[in-house]
Amino acid sequence: MSTLSNAVSNPNTDTARLVELLQVSRERFLSSFADVGAEQARWRPAERSWSVLDTVEHLTLAEKTMLGLLTGPRRPRSADLPNREGVFLRGLTDRSRKSESPEGARPNGRFATLDEAAAQFQAARQAAIRFVEQNTEDLRATEITHPHPAAGVVSAYELLIIMAKHAERHALQIEEIKTALTLRTGTAKIQG
Repeated sequence: MSTLSNAVSNPNTDTARLVELLQVSRERFLSSFADVGAEQARWRPAERSWSVLDTVEHLTLAEKTMLGLLTGPRRPRSADLPNREGVFLRGLTDRSRKSESPEGARPNGRFATLDEAAAQFQAARQAAIRFVEQNTEDLRATEITHPHPAAGVVSAYELLIIMAKHAERHALQIEEIKTALTLRTGTAKIQG
């Protein structure tokens, strides 16, 4: 996978890089739970932990929210807004730091099945990819207030990086859940 840089912006290169980042992270996320069955999808490793289904629900809600921010009205970027593309690329997948999800993206059983949640995630992600492919403006020139206080105000370009890396972060979380389930059941593989 290519890395995004803080170099001079080239719209064609930027588009290709963002699309690749979104596609690769989509596949990584979907493959993380491809072998999880219905019963395993609802299992929680601890009382206040999320299940695989909860995690997919959360990511789906977050994707839809972020897509709405991208396609809605955006402000011109403030001159003092720092460029944090590299920070988001490197740091968002770090699972050693936990953070609380904004209220609107917390799972509460909105989806009956993993397949239903995955389909909604795929639709939102495809819409984000289409947005990038059809975009003609400089995504670094506008800003959005992200609903998570840790992100704060970000450029539209950074928000797309956040979307991609957020999916990768939760793919890692699903792998952790599957490992805990395997240790609990003593089976070598999750049964689909």
